[in-house]
Amino acid sequence: MVSNDLIKSISYDQQEIINNILKLYNKGQPIHFDPCYNIGGFYRNGVVSDPVLKSDINPQLESVLKLDVRDLPFDASSIKSVIFDPPFIVSGNSKCKMAQRYGSFSSLEELKTFYKDSLISLQRVLKHGGLLIFKFQDFIIGRKQHLILPYIYSVARELNFAVRDLFILLAKNRIGYQKNQNHARKYHCYFLVLKCNKRQGMK
Repeated sequence: MVSNDLIKSISYDQQEIINNILKLYNKGQPIHFDPCYNIGGFYRNGVVSDPVLKSDINPQLESVLKLDVRDLPFDASSIKSVIFDPPFIVSGNSKCKMAQRYGSFSSLEELKTFYKDSLISLQRVLKHGGLLIFKFQDFIIGRKQHLILPYIYSVARELNFAVRDLFILLAKNRIGYQKNQNHARKYHCYFLVLKCNKRQGMK
């Protein structure tokens, strides 16, 4: 019989996943910094504690700092933990509701560059051994499937992050309908758990 307290790698509830990650890898302490806060969807109803610091490149709330995650003003090694939930949409369609709400990229290369530059910036401000929770998902552009997990894993290892775990958030429903389907409809996204190891020469 499986215990109800067993932490599983899959869930339909992202708040459950975040709290399980914090329990396993952050001694149950709340998130220190969220650089892509938006309207704070992770923290609704108080199930996940609001972060100490919150920012966004285009703040939606007065309490959120206006900052670019690639150019953070914080001292090196000053942040204990981060949850990073950047845009994932690559679209030239300005009418796309998801892109209007969360932001988008004009090309796959722009997305990849943003992700790598952000990881470099977050590594600088994180303490040695600090926690980074990275939420992302695979996507399809022009009927071509892009599995982004291998790229993010490779960049994280290149930057000397320790990869500690991977959680998968499942969805019961998805917006939109594909009449002519070329690939499996994606009903999942990832929470990659990283620990910051400073590279040689970094403080």
